Amino acid sequence: MKLQYNKIETGERIRKKRQLLNMTLDTASAKIDISSKYFADIERGSCGMSVETMISIASLLDMSLDYIIYGK
Repeated sequence: MKLQYNKIETGERIRKKRQLLNMTLDTASAKIDISSKYFADIERGSCGMSVETMISIASLLDMSLDYIIYGK
């Protein structure tokens, strides 16, 4: 079985948690030193992200990598 993550679902989980924390896209992207456009692209699922970016987002939003990737 080949494991892979769904970029759209991953982005939705990230967006929902960011909004739950009342954090704007600009604030979140600035805190992890990426552009707002790139963060928005991640949330839309239109692009993937590096492991480093995923770790930064997980830390910022207090989410596990398993939850970000698999929803578990």
